[in-house]
Amino acid sequence: MKTLLVNIPEKKEVLFMSLMKKYHFKSKVVTEEDLEDKELAKWIKKGMKSEDVPIEKVFRLLEKHGAKG
Repeated sequence: MKTLLVNIPEKKEVLFMSLMKKYHFKSKVVTEEDLEDKELAKWIKKGMKSEDVPIEKVFRLLEKHGAKG
């Protein structure tokens, strides 16, 4: 089995999801927020092992999510 990632416009999401259902394909919607959370989790895991995550990356991510610095 292979995985196919497709970027679709939000307006076409219903159409694509109905096609996936029609042809019995498994589908999962991954949002931009999901991707950011996964990246943050990766940095945390890396930091727990090595403590070498650059502080600038942490601050940029926090600012991106509304933290004021």
